[in-house]
Amino acid sequence: MGVDQRRHFGVLPFTGTGHLSAMVALGLELQGRGHRVTFFEKPKIERRIREAGLGFHAVGTRESPFKGKGPDIIAGGVISELRTLQFNIRRIRQDLERYFEETEPALRRSGVDALIVNEIAITGPTLAELLKLPYFIISTSVPHNFGWNAYSAFSGYRYRRSFFSVFAAACLDVSAVRLHGPIRSAVNRYRVQGGLAPVSGINPAYPPVAQLTQLPKCLDLPRKNLPADFYYTGAFQHDGARPTIDFPWERLDGRPIIYASLGTTRNAQAHVLRMIAEGCKDIDAQLVISLGGRFDPTLCDAWPGNPLIVKFAPQLEVLKRASMVITHSGPNTVFETLLKGKPMVAIPIAHDQPAIAARIARLGVAQVLPIMKLSVEKIRTAVLQILMDPSYRQAAMKMELKLRALHGVERAAEVIEDGLRLRRAESKASPSQLSEHEVLLKTLDFSGRT
Repeated sequence: MGVDQRRHFGVLPFTGTGHLSAMVALGLELQGRGHRVTFFEKPKIERRIREAGLGFHAVGTRESPFKGKGPDIIAGGVISELRTLQFNIRRIRQDLERYFEETEPALRRSGVDALIVNEIAITGPTLAELLKLPYFIISTSVPHNFGWNAYSAFSGYRYRRSFFSVFAAACLDVSAVRLHGPIRSAVNRYRVQGGLAPVSGINPAYPPVAQLTQLPKCLDLPRKNLPADFYYTGAFQHDGARPTIDFPWERLDGRPIIYASLGTTRNAQAHVLRMIAEGCKDIDAQLVISLGGRFDPTLCDAWPGNPLIVKFAPQLEVLKRASMVITHSGPNTVFETLLKGKPMVAIPIAHDQPAIAARIARLGVAQVLPIMKLSVEKIRTAVLQILMDPSYRQAAMKMELKLRALHGVERAAEVIEDGLRLRRAESKASPSQLSEHEVLLKTLDFSGRT
């Protein structure tokens, strides 16, 4: 690659573990191709980024007034749900304002010439427009514009305690994910200050060069009429994307391994993990539970069946040895499990997890258990079915072959590089030459493109 083709990519990620792992993998792939990559995010992920060998610039450093606080709940029921909703929206708005104030000048000083924006980093398109930078939207899960409501909220696939909790969650989803209401107002206030027109939703006024998703096309639901700048790539994986995690390998006893993890972001369901332990206690297998950093493993010593419980697990290494996985249906865990050819029991909790669960159930690689109807007996029955019915393992192995053939992170980097090369060529072309480049774009063979 010539020096004039090298880029300095600024990455606007999201701090959730699954999202971050995918963005780190993409950053390492781009860096390996001769580009410079710098992450712009809160200080709490700096160590992770620097240990991966990528650049980092801390933003959002001003202390939040919400730090260490929660919603002011003095009663249960509707009042509790309403105050929680109000608290979450205020917190998100405050985070947006802090992020805008610090990130724009940081990007200007750093000299980045293109942005890689996680879809959840909703400040990204506005910052790109202010700085007139080409950018790419990365969906690390089911893209927002596809919608996450694969199943009705009343089916039990989503975690809800009451009718109002369904309503409150929908309000937060519409405001934070679909960019409406008070969160949109916060974005537009900053845009107007910068001389930009207000936005009206998630479709940016300053479009990206392309939108990419690591959701494989073979895992998605059938779709028609997708945007021309949309690309399926496949899961992002890179050998250097994961931190080293200690694990007591000597405690594995030789039995088949059932690996259970409910992720890190919404893993506040200790009672669900205990139910998993009880459901697996009489099965001839060793249960390994990763707590995702949410709980102290010593508090779980009395759980049924004496499972091997750790605060964090080196997930890729454990998946190699596992016979099956019990998961919250987070995209990171699901994609990594399928890349190892292992079947699953899925217990979706929130956000995009029900949509992912719907897809893996459709492909016959998983049993899905709605969390609102969960019981120890249902967990035991589902686990035994996965272990004893070879069709689940066979379906998972077929998916493994498909996903490995995609080379997702390499494909994503190629799309990004090709998009920038074409953008540069178009900026230099005369009107007659421009039409030739447009024809070339249409004829390029992008594997996985719609």
